[in-house]
Amino acid sequence: MVIGILIALQVNNWNENRLQLEKSHHILREIKENIEFNTARFKEEIKEEYAVINSIDIVLDNLSQDKGYHDSLAFHFLNVSYFPSPVRKSAGYETLKSDGMDIIRSDSLRTGIINLYEGIYSKMNDVTQISYDNAANSIWPLYTQLFKTETSKPGQDFETLKVVPFNYEELKGSQHYRGLVSWWRHSRVVAIEIRTAAIEEHKSILDQIKDELEY
Repeated sequence: MVIGILIALQVNNWNENRLQLEKSHHILREIKENIEFNTARFKEEIKEEYAVINSIDIVLDNLSQDKGYHDSLAFHFLNVSYFPSPVRKSAGYETLKSDGMDIIRSDSLRTGIINLYEGIYSKMNDVTQISYDNAANSIWPLYTQLFKTETSKPGQDFETLKVVPFNYEELKGSQHYRGLVSWWRHSRVVAIEIRTAAIEEHKSILDQIKDELEY
C-alpha cells in the first residue's frame, strides 16, 4: 500500500511538472513572437529616426551656409520635428509576471527577459516621454510661430506634407530654432542607440528561448 501511494505521488508530481513545462513553453513562444515583432518594428523606427536626422542636417546646413529657401526644404522643415513612438508587444511578459517568473527554469533567460522589459524598454519609455515633453513644450509652439502648415487632406502621405517659413530671414537668424534643432538631433541619436541595444538583447534572448524550447 505504501509503495502504491509513493507511485501515485510520483505520477502526480510528474504530471504537475509536465503541465508547468508546457505552460512555460507556451509563455516563451508568446514572448518569442512578441520579441520578433518588436525587432522588426524597432528596425523601422530606427530608419525613421535616421530620416529625421537627415532632415535636420539638411535644414541646419541650409541655414548656416545661407543657401536660401527652396521648395524642397518644406518637407524637411516638417520632418525635423518628428519622432516615432516605440510600438511593441508585451503580452507574453505580462502573462509571465501573472503566472510567476519561476516558471522559467533558466536563471539567465529569466534575468535577460526581466532586464529587457524592466530595463531597456523602461529606458525607451523615458526617452520617448522626454521627446514628447520637449516637442509639446518647445518645438511645436516654436513651429507655430515660425512656420505655416500647408493645407493637408485626410489620408495624405506624410512625405507630401509641408511647412513653410513665414519669414525665411527671421528663421535664418533664430539661434533659438537652431539650438533647439541641434539638441533634437542628439535626442534622435540616443533613441537609435536604445533601440539598437534592444535589438542586440533580443538576439540573445531568442537564442536562449530556442535552447529552452528544445530542452
